Amino acid sequence: MLGLRMKRSLSGIMVILLLTSMLALAFSIKPVGASATIYIRADGSIDPPTANITSADNVTYTFTDNNYDEIVVERDNILLDGQGYLLQGTGSGIGITLSGRSNVTLRNIEINAFIIGVWLYSSSDNTVSGNNITNNGDGVNLRSSSDNTISGNNITANSYAGVLLWSSSNFNTVSGNNITNSGTGVLLWSSSNFNTVSGNNITNSGYGVSLGSSYNNTVSSNNITANYYHGVLLDSSSDNTISGNNIADNDYGVSLGSSYNNTIYHNNFVNNTNQVYTSNSVNIWDDGYPSGGNYWSDYIEPDLYRGPYQNETGSDGIGDTPYVIDEDNQDNYPLMNPWTLPDIAIVNITTSKTIIGQEFTLHINITVQNEGNKIEAFDVTTYANTTVIQTKNITLTSGNSTTITFTWNTTSFAKGNYSVSANVTILPGETDTADNTLVDSWVFVTIPGDCDGDRDVDIYDIVCMAGIYGVSKPDPRYDPNCDIDGDGDIDIYDIVAAAGHYGESW
Repeated sequence: MLGLRMKRSLSGIMVILLLTSMLALAFSIKPVGASATIYIRADGSIDPPTANITSADNVTYTFTDNNYDEIVVERDNILLDGQGYLLQGTGSGIGITLSGRSNVTLRNIEINAFIIGVWLYSSSDNTVSGNNITNNGDGVNLRSSSDNTISGNNITANSYAGVLLWSSSNFNTVSGNNITNSGTGVLLWSSSNFNTVSGNNITNSGYGVSLGSSYNNTVSSNNITANYYHGVLLDSSSDNTISGNNIADNDYGVSLGSSYNNTIYHNNFVNNTNQVYTSNSVNIWDDGYPSGGNYWSDYIEPDLYRGPYQNETGSDGIGDTPYVIDEDNQDNYPLMNPWTLPDIAIVNITTSKTIIGQEFTLHINITVQNEGNKIEAFDVTTYANTTVIQTKNITLTSGNSTTITFTWNTTSFAKGNYSVSANVTILPGETDTADNTLVDSWVFVTIPGDCDGDRDVDIYDIVCMAGIYGVSKPDPRYDPNCDIDGDGDIDIYDIVAAAGHYGESW
């Protein structure tokens, strides 16, 4: 029964492709000057001039009212802004055609009731953004096109596919769209090399995301839920990355047929009728330790001990035994809790001194916190103004913080004020990045012995040191700016260091 459903799903995709290909060919070729078509001509003119579209500069074109004819764009480097007006079809034809076009932006258009809402053929560097594309066959159809962006659209009730990439390779991006109630939410057919489907809400469709004969693409950070058949379907598609998705309440979470070497990790598989179906497929289901694999709502094994990264309860957030899919596929490091977007924050910076003698060292303490729910490894880098002081690699368990000490040798730094800052690596999928950088301290580099920071070493500095001579940390009288050598006390060595520069100024 499972095999039969898989065969039906793949044949369904083929039907979609056949229909859309025939319809695209039938409707994309129109005689120049044909009725019921609006042209934005290569010279910038609008044909017919009575169309409800206007332009003052032949660059920005805006709707002035609803339009009820198909639109063909023959000019590059333009913006077509619908201003929220309607482009209404009658169930046939193509709403907007871009053939051989580049750098065209379509936005704020209500596109309804065409065989294809937006058709890009052999076109590159175009943007379809902020539109409502509903009740078409295909919402947006790209064929033999590259480097296009389909983002922030509401794509609903399109009977074949919300977005179809057909023989469209190299850096097309489908992101941040709401795609619902369609035959297939996003369909890639024979489309390879760095196409990205990310951050979309894909729900209540027949299939969520389907890849057929497609390679080296990324499907990440999507909400793929409540689709009638398959959340994610791969047929004869290899070397793709499926990561960071919520895949829930579908008939099948992920189905793979004759698909190899796909990397599938950090997804949440929740309450799908069948979490996974595989046929003649061997794939990678985790990102190693401690990064981990996927969260499976039906995984019930314990997490008592796994490796070196436990929290206080001994748990590292990864199940102690693999999640077995079949004899050729298993998640070696199943997550115990649903995966969330990683989030690393710098919460504090302190310095051991605010005034430092040139050629001496001070310590910088950086406190970082893992605000996500899994173990993360990342780099922390400190800066004096824009110059790197030091970089350290840190591994931190979820929900915990740590303070890292960096040493700043000021020998090669000119005298003057320096802002001290730090940043942490932006992790794959991390969206809350404002707290990855913090500028929180100032340090004044000056002559050794200039304890008061007035750019000279004089009797006031010596008196200041003498007044707390013999004091050491943690005595509240201890002044780190008088501790010239930074050894934790004010002693004869500090007095000698200051005396050696007595009378100097800058």
